[in-house]
Amino acid sequence: MGDPHKITGLIRTEGKTRVYQMDDGSVETREGGTVSWRNNNPGNLKFEYANSADKTVHTARTKEAALTAAQGRYEGVVALDQWGNAVFETEAAGRAAKAQLLRNGHGDKTIPEMLKGYAVDDYTGKANTDAYAQSVYAVGDSQGVDLRGKKIKDLSEREFGALLDGMKKVEGFQEGTVSRTQPRADAGPEALNSEQQKVHQMAAEALSRQLGTTHSPEQIDTLARSAAAVATENAGRGDVQGVFLSKDQQTIALKQAFGISEIGVPEALNRSFTDSTLKVASREGLQPNLQEQPQAPQTAALSR
Repeated sequence: MGDPHKITGLIRTEGKTRVYQMDDGSVETREGGTVSWRNNNPGNLKFEYANSADKTVHTARTKEAALTAAQGRYEGVVALDQWGNAVFETEAAGRAAKAQLLRNGHGDKTIPEMLKGYAVDDYTGKANTDAYAQSVYAVGDSQGVDLRGKKIKDLSEREFGALLDGMKKVEGFQEGTVSRTQPRADAGPEALNSEQQKVHQMAAEALSRQLGTTHSPEQIDTLARSAAAVATENAGRGDVQGVFLSKDQQTIALKQAFGISEIGVPEALNRSFTDSTLKVASREGLQPNLQEQPQAPQTAALSR
């Protein structure tokens, strides 16, 4: 069995709700709390992209480019939420990423100097770096260390830990509620390889937009798993470029580089992932009532 505390995919992100695929095959829903907790991102590391929910962002780069940049820069990045905040597989991975950013990007700076580039104005409002620094100092004082006037590279491990704790507190790491749906016997992590995981996430995000109000998170996960299996069985058609849903919401189609494959929603919901039976259609044979899901928003790779 996989790790029940490790996120492997983002199924749905809406408002203060996150629905995740977990490493053990279960589906976890996080509601309420703060965004840093929901995303396992105690530093609120953010990668901006166009057409995100953050209307203060002005960039033309794609979400795919932003996610690629985030994953190339930090270990454990699973996805980006609607604001551009990174989603980490565990809180420990998110904390390690913040530590990496501080040491590599701001090592020669004092805490106030670092905060001028780290805490920026965005959709959450204006950044008050003076108050931020004072709050971090207070956490240091409570742990018996003085962080004032020191460059980050010169901090001891204890002092650096206090800095991370202080920033976590200021960034607002507060837990909400968690619910968990246990995995089906045939839906464990071994059912998805790395390529299937990419299709799974693409399908889950697309299907959640239209089916999220009528289907449970575990049903969306099952549909996405079926889509990933279909992509594998039709690998000769090339990489998956988009996910479609018919207007009557009864058929899922995968747009691949050299054709289109489809599967019925009822079949996908009840499918055994060892079953190779599926319905395949060529691009020319696909009925015109299929409505393409909106493409992933244009995105930008910019972090603090």
